[in-house]
Amino acid sequence: MVKANHMMPDRAEASRTHCIRCGTCCMKGGPTLHEEDAILFAKGILKKSHVYTLRKSEVVRNIDDTLMVLKQEIIKIKGQGEAWSCMFYDDDQSACRIYNHRPLECRALKCWDLRGFKEVMARPCLQRRDLIKPDDGILKILAAHEQRCAYKTLESAVRGLRGPDSDKAVGSILALLQYDHHIRPFLTEKLRLDLNTMDFFFGRPLTTTIRMFGLCVKQEGDTFLLVPAESRKSAQPETKHPKDL
Repeated sequence: MVKANHMMPDRAEASRTHCIRCGTCCMKGGPTLHEEDAILFAKGILKKSHVYTLRKSEVVRNIDDTLMVLKQEIIKIKGQGEAWSCMFYDDDQSACRIYNHRPLECRALKCWDLRGFKEVMARPCLQRRDLIKPDDGILKILAAHEQRCAYKTLESAVRGLRGPDSDKAVGSILALLQYDHHIRPFLTEKLRLDLNTMDFFFGRPLTTTIRMFGLCVKQEGDTFLLVPAESRKSAQPETKHPKDL
């Protein structure tokens, strides 16, 4: 489960009065970006390949460790592979590789005094449209993807698994996964976009985020399996469908 912001310090850090370069804030995840951070893209310090989008209605874990549904999209700096650590954190040096040009939240965070950080969190978040030229044709593609692959649409299909037309619901879910999956390499080829920017343009793959609905997708040969996330290793029956993704 992705956290909307990992930078809330532990209680033990509350007694500090200055930064000791422990790296805790950097290792708890990259910051959420705000409108003021757009200048970092204009200067080339940040690129679209460095960030990913959490889309509207995606379920994330808040800084107080509670689950929340995003009311609007947010953009965050990527981690290091599967790790939470911000991609710009240098563990060997216990330092930020873009420290002099770090994002607004990073500049505001003082683990011994969160008042400034909380004020920054309340400021308008950066949106994808802020980083794309108004006449760029990809905006229409993003709008079509948002409409077709909206999380409310996926949620409705998942609820259908419990109804009398469960097979139809499975087909609807896999159709959404298929569309989301194929649009990424297709646009990479047709528009010559960097594959690493796809998570910025379209958010995380639905094959990953479907876990927030208690499901997961795995592949066996030419077949994709839609299974309960908590039961992947159990003996419960799996729903099999031809390889579409």
